[in-house]
Parts: sequence; C-alpha cells; structure tokens
Amino acid sequence: MKLKTCIQILCFCTFFLISCKKNNSPESIGIASIKEVLMNFKTYPFSDPSPVVDMNNIYPYFKFDGYTNNVIDQSWKMVVMENDYIKVFVCPEIGGKVWGAIEKSTGKEFLYYNDVVKFRNIAMRGPWTSGGLEFNFGDIGHAPSCSTPVDYKLIENSDGSVSCIVGAYDLPSRTRWNIDIKLPKNKAYLETKVSWFNTTNQFTSYYQWMNAAAKASGNLEFVYPGKNFIGHNGETGNWPIDNNRDISKYENNNFGGYKSYHVLNSYSNIFGGYWKDDDFGFGHYVDYDEKPGKKLWIWGLSDQGMIWEDLLTDTKGQYIEYQSGKLFNQASPGSTFSPFKHKEFQPYNSDVMTELWFPLKNTNGMVAASKYAVLNVESTTDSLTIYVSALEHLSETLEITQNRETTKFEINLKPLEVFKTKITINQKDDFNIQLGDNLLQYSSKQEDYLVNRPINHKTDFNWGSAYGIYTKALGLEKQRQYEEAAKEYHNCIEKDEGFIPAYSRLSLAYYRQMDYKNALKYSKEALSIDTYHPESNYAYGLVNKKLGNITDAKSGFSIASQSASLRSSSFVELAILFLKEYNYTKAIHYTSKAIDADTNNIIAHMIQAFASRQSKDEDSSITAINNIYKLDPLSDFARFEEALMNLNDLATFNTRITNELPFESYLELAAIYLQFNDTQAAISVLKESPQHPIVNLWLANLDKNNESNYLKSVFEASAEMVFPHRVETSEFLETTLKTNSHWKLKYYLGLIYWHKGLREKASTLFEQCQNEPDFAAFYLTKLKLVETTSLKERELLERALELNPNDWRTALALSNNHLINNETSKAIEIGEKFIKLFPENSHIGMNYTSALLQDKQYLNALKFLENFNILPFEGSTEGKKIYSLVCIKLALQAYNQKEYDKTIDYAEKAKFWPRNLGVGKPYDVDEQLENYIIAKANNKLGDTANTQKLKVDLLKNIKSNSETLNIDLALETIKTLN
Repeated sequence: MKLKTCIQILCFCTFFLISCKKNNSPESIGIASIKEVLMNFKTYPFSDPSPVVDMNNIYPYFKFDGYTNNVIDQSWKMVVMENDYIKVFVCPEIGGKVWGAIEKSTGKEFLYYNDVVKFRNIAMRGPWTSGGLEFNFGDIGHAPSCSTPVDYKLIENSDGSVSCIVGAYDLPSRTRWNIDIKLPKNKAYLETKVSWFNTTNQFTSYYQWMNAAAKASGNLEFVYPGKNFIGHNGETGNWPIDNNRDISKYENNNFGGYKSYHVLNSYSNIFGGYWKDDDFGFGHYVDYDEKPGKKLWIWGLSDQGMIWEDLLTDTKGQYIEYQSGKLFNQASPGSTFSPFKHKEFQPYNSDVMTELWFPLKNTNGMVAASKYAVLNVESTTDSLTIYVSALEHLSETLEITQNRETTKFEINLKPLEVFKTKITINQKDDFNIQLGDNLLQYSSKQEDYLVNRPINHKTDFNWGSAYGIYTKALGLEKQRQYEEAAKEYHNCIEKDEGFIPAYSRLSLAYYRQMDYKNALKYSKEALSIDTYHPESNYAYGLVNKKLGNITDAKSGFSIASQSASLRSSSFVELAILFLKEYNYTKAIHYTSKAIDADTNNIIAHMIQAFASRQSKDEDSSITAINNIYKLDPLSDFARFEEALMNLNDLATFNTRITNELPFESYLELAAIYLQFNDTQAAISVLKESPQHPIVNLWLANLDKNNESNYLKSVFEASAEMVFPHRVETSEFLETTLKTNSHWKLKYYLGLIYWHKGLREKASTLFEQCQNEPDFAAFYLTKLKLVETTSLKERELLERALELNPNDWRTALALSNNHLINNETSKAIEIGEKFIKLFPENSHIGMNYTSALLQDKQYLNALKFLENFNILPFEGSTEGKKIYSLVCIKLALQAYNQKEYDKTIDYAEKAKFWPRNLGVGKPYDVDEQLENYIIAKANNKLGDTANTQKLKVDLLKNIKSNSETLNIDLALETIKTLN
C-alpha cells in the first residue's frame, strides 16, 4: 500500500509540474479582453437626409446634406479590445470602423485615433470621418455604410483571443460583408478577416479596399516595396524615385495636388511607414494573392490639402492613409483603357482575406515581416545592422547567410522586444536572412522581389474591334453603368455578329432589366453559335427559371456547371430548382456539389440547413448552420433557422439587427425564403420587421388573408424616404396594380423601373400620379426623370413649395429656374429668405451669390462671400471660382469707371484663396488673368510695364488650356481693357 501511495503521489506531482510548465508557456501567457462602453466625443454631426431620389450607382441609398461647424457632446458606443501590448477601439455606430489602435508601452498610435467625431461631405452618401481603419465594398469610394450603424457582435474565442464582428449589406449589389476584427491574447498585432459574399445569381461590381490612417508629422518615411505606381485612371510613374524626387518620404511630396500612389511591381506581403523622429511606425501584412493592392493617399502638402486638417480634426493634426486592396488600383472609368481593368463579383461567389496591422517599435524601419516578427536591415560599406522585433513570443534561430557562410544567433523575445546586432559583410555580395524554420525570410537581391508586369497599355490595341468594343462594354458593366454597357454590347454585335460573349452579356443585361423576352432571345442566339458556352448556358438557365420553364432551366445550369468559374453557382441554381419541387434530397445533393466546388458558398450552406430541417434531419441542419456561422457570425438566416428549430428565440434574432436600415435586412431574408419556396417563413420574417411600406406591400401579397389591412398600411404611410429597388418588389407592385390604382404603387414601381433603366415606363407611371403625391420630393424627383419645359418645371416646383413652403431643395430648384429665365430679383428674394433659414447650407449660399452676380450686384456678392462659410466636399472649388469671378467683375467695373487703384485691389483679391469658402491654395495656380488686369491698370497709372506680352500669353493659354480657364471671362476682360 505504501508503494502504491508513493507511486500515486509521484504521478500527481509529475502531472502538476507538467501542467505548471504548460500553463507558463509563452502561448498561455497574457490575456485579451473585450467590452462595450459609451465614450463621449466632441461631435460635429451630419443631418438632413435627402428625400429626393438620386438614381445613381448606389441607389437605393440616399445622401445626407447637413453638416455643421457647431460642436456638440455625444456619446458613442465603442468596443474596446485590449491585450498586454495593444489597445483597439471599434465603433459599430460609425460603419463598424476601427476608430484607432495604440501601442500601450509608448501610448503611440499605429492606427490614427481621432479625438473628435467630425463628419464631412466626402463619402458616396456624404458623411465621413477621418482616422482609424475603414472598410469599403461594392463600388469605388467610401462605402455607403461608412458613417452609419452596422450589425455587430462581441465574441470571446476559445483560443483566448477576442473578436468584434461587424457587417452589413451593400444594397445596390445585394451582397453581404462581415469583418472579424480579432485581437489575440499574446500577440502584438490586430487581425482583420474580411468575408464578402455575393448571395445573388447575378454578376455585379467588385471593389474592396481597407483604408487605414496614420499621422503625417514626425519625419515620416513610407515602406512600400515596388518600382512603379499607378493612378486611378491607370496613369503611371516610378517608385520610390520619380522625377528626381524620393516620394517615399512624406515631406518630399510638396508639389502638385492630392496624391494617390498605388505602388506595384513587387512580390511582397508588406507595406507601412516609419516616423524617424519618433522611432515608431506602422505595418501591414497580407498574403500577396489575397491582396496585391497597396495604396498611399496624401492630402496635398499645400494649403489645398492642409485645409482638411482643420475640417476633419480639431487638434490631432494631418494624417495619411495606407490602404490595402484586392486589385492594383482603385479603378476610375479611365482605367478601362489601361492594363488595370475593373473586376466583377461572380454569382454566389465569395472572397475571404486575412490581414495583420501592427506597430513598429525601435526598428528604424522595415524590410520584411510575417505574422511572427518584423525585420529591418541597415547596411554600410562593410557592416550590416539587423533589427528583429517580435510580434509574438519567439525562441528561434536567426541565420544570416552570405557566400555560403552563415552567422547564427539564438533569440528569445517577447512581443515588441527587439533583437539588434551588427555584423561584418561584403557589401558587393547579396545576403539572405532567415528566422527559424522559414518563419520570416529576406533576400537583399532585388530580383527576388521585383516584378516586370507591364504598366502601359498596348498602343496599337484596336478599340474599334469587336473585342475592343466588348472590353469597353464590360468595363462599363463592372462599374454599374448598365445602360451604357448594353449599348456597347449591341455595337459589338453589329461589328461582329458571331462575337458570342456579347450575346451572353446582353442576355444577362436584359435579365437584370426584367426584360425576360429579350433575355431569352439573346441567350438562345448565343447557344445557336456554341451550345456549350458556359455563360450563355447560365443566362439561359436564369431566364427560363424566371419564365417557369424548369426543364430548360435545369438543362442550362447543368451545362454551365461544366465550367469551373460557374460550377458552384450553377449547382446552387439547380438546388433551388429542386427546392421548388420540394425535392430536398436532390437539393442537398446539388448543394454538396456546390460546396465541393467552393467551400465558402454561403447560399449553398443555407440551402443545406433549410433542406435538412425540412427533411427532419436536425443534426445535419445544425451542422450546416454552424458552417454558416463560420463564414458569417452575424448571419440573420442562421439565427432565424435556429428560432424555427426552437434553438433560439425571436428576441435573440431581432437584437442582432442593428444596422441603419433594419427593414432591408428583413426583406433580404424574406427574399431568401421565397427563393427557397417557403412563403410561410418569409411571412414570419416580415412580421418581425419594423413597420415600413415595402414590408407591408410584401405581406399584402404573401399573406392574402390580411391583404386589405396591409395595403391600408402601405397607403397610409408616407412615401417620403421610401426607395424600393428589388425585382421582387416590382413583381408585387405589378400584381397589386392590377386591382388597385393608388398613386403610391405607381410611384414605387416607377422608381424600380427607373433603377433598372426603363426610363420610359417609369416616366409614364410618374405622369399617371399627376398632382396626387403629397410630398415635395416627388416633384423634384420627377424633374430628374421626366423631360419637361421650363413652364411645366415651374408648375411642378410651385406645387412642391405649396406642400412644403420651407423646403430648401425646392427653393433651390425654383431659384435656378428663375435664373435660367433671367428673373434675378425673384431668385435673390428666395436666396435672402432661405439663407436665413439655413445659414450653413452651401447650396443655398452659392445659389444666392450666383443670383447677385447675375443681377450685377457684385459688391453685395463679395460682402456675402467674405462672411459666408462653406463646408466643402473633397476636391470642391466652387467657392473659390465664384469668389474670383466676383472680384474680377468688380475689377473690370472699377476699370471702366477709371478707378485704377480699386481695379488693382480687386484683381489682387481675386488671387486670394479664402479658407472660409472651403478652399486652400494649391502649389500651382493660374493667375494670368488677374496679372493682366493689374498690368493694364498700372499702365493707366503710368507704369510702362509691357502688357502686350501678358495679353498674347493669355490668348495663347485660352487656346491651349481651355479646360482650366474661363474663356468667356478672359475674352470679356481683354475686350474691356482694350
């Protein structure tokens, strides 16, 4: 017994010691915490959502027009994540952006933390805040969701890390994104995992960039591996030395305007920057295949850019942005004509990208990095200084090899500790550095990293060929310019009747436009050329499914599935067809095939969960739901499925929908259930939704027992700020209009037709509404859609003003109408009234100034401008232009009155860039006109300066640079002064 007891004690002690050792390993040390708090910020809020439809690339989103210089104190929800090394702030009420991130030992920021919330008119919808890390999806620009609440969830992960998941829909594309913002417990980096899903059966635009900010001051040097840069339109330059300037140094960008450097031609996973004055920096790491795009954004260093320091911050100072993207550049329209085309998001496709954001501390820079460590090297003629900064606990061997001779160091580092050493090397020969078993690698040989990808477009490419026209059309389609794209596809077929890709794209274009007759026609014409063409078969499947030709649809998708690019999406469509036949076995079969082709096909997982539940296979359904949560922890569908299986309650389901437009989430989920042929589930979802006219419209069509009550709610609710956009909604409206002619039904359907490019049908519906609509925005919207005479326009505007006498948008449109008809006194009267009502409204202010200018009240216009404040949008110069015009008009007036001193004073004033008008002076300015006026006035005062050359130069510049000179004003000036 004694021996047995001793053995037991010995075993227990051994186990205890092993456990202690294990629990004290570097992996087990440290803690990560997460909490939600309210934080008070000085806030410059935005307001005034526009009820006037702007039928653009981001419809159904609306713009906000209200901005202010008046500060308030406001509490914001903030998720605070923290470990031993860094502290991170996430704001779910402002786009879910990372508000800032701090390295704790120094208190320095590697993601700019703005200490005020200062909304300015910069994003696609207007409001935007600087700093932190923002997420952009869908179409070029700051995303529609960047300043409004998103869905979010806090998670304590099993590995000790913590996550704040944020996500939202991009409504124009009906895609869904989420980002897992994760802070590990014992690492010195922030991880973001982007997941983006096209949950539709259509091709749509693709744009994904992460915009991080860092302060500009502190002798900042950028670490962007590469040898070239390109612009938004594909324009090219050299990096880092361009035109004998080292533009990788912030201070050397003191020329030109704003800078957008998309750096490329290096096979590298990193970029960042280092403040030499602070011995601190910021870094970013992502696998090159996931995100090759590396952009650097700099506001101009002249006053043109530096004015935004005060517009966007109070005390924190100017910032730069370091951005990562899926493509090499943020492609503007002109990029179509460069090698850097636009990209599209294929049906039911997904994209997942994991990135690291980390501080650089005491490394003096960075040449390489991984998720384990950061490396920097500094070489002289005979020595090499090496810095290794750990991003997690490291106990590894560092090897430096040159000419087959290796120097080794054993390093043991905690996160952000730095190993520094200096060794002797031969500067003429290349060397390699390796940490551990390929945890980090670096080669001094540039050829190991530099890429020779062409950056200039083939000069003799024939844009007039069938393929050239098709390329232009495809570029337009990828930018959501659907009507223009369809015209080019038709031009392509006229050029070459056998160019099959144009037929398939036209079929898809007509399908998007809800013209199923033409969609079928062009898909069949394509198949008559090549029956196996994948895209044409896919289009053939889509349109036949919509028309109820199920057998033809199955055939189309089956043949399309032979193509790798359309395989997963075609299998999903086949599964949906079998759901319509209640054949859940076949549906599960095809979703399994879809998942084999694309593991991240989230709709396939949804169908598996749904079909398994319908088949009473709860275990398989739960497995599928868990797979959905792995892809989208915020999934509304997964939560509702759990509620249907009594694994969750509806309160839990509803509380997670915290985005700006929650009714849209309910409609999107209901649309999924309708697609899965479950009307009852769709009704149940919609009954949980907040009240909304479009929700009630759907319920009226789905819940026939209560149709009249729901329609009553539709008709009683205001149509203002209601922007329908879904095909399903148009079908419900068309059905309802067969038995009810209420104007709101026509208005809503007209909006969808307009959205789909059916302007003529939309105009007809708007005309049928006559004067029944009871809100002013209808008439302003109608003016954008329907071509009309000036007199008819006046009638519509007067009706709008009758409905809302203090509506500034109507007043602005009416004032413009008066100005077109030379009724300046009426325009001035409107301006005087509404500038008192809306003293910060730049639209009213500029219109009022234009009225004074047209009425030749130049001095009154100048006095107004000198006391008016404009909060500008990015790149706006309207305030400066009208100010200069007023000053020049006053100068010419004084010249005609022989008041030459006043002439000079006003011409000098015209050179001024008034900050109160939202402009800062750029480096390069054109002052020829002002100088010519001054010279002529001086000549009259006895100065014998030669004005003839100034006149000749001015005339020459008018011909060569007509885009930047006001030709009429210049010619008027020359005529007046001569």
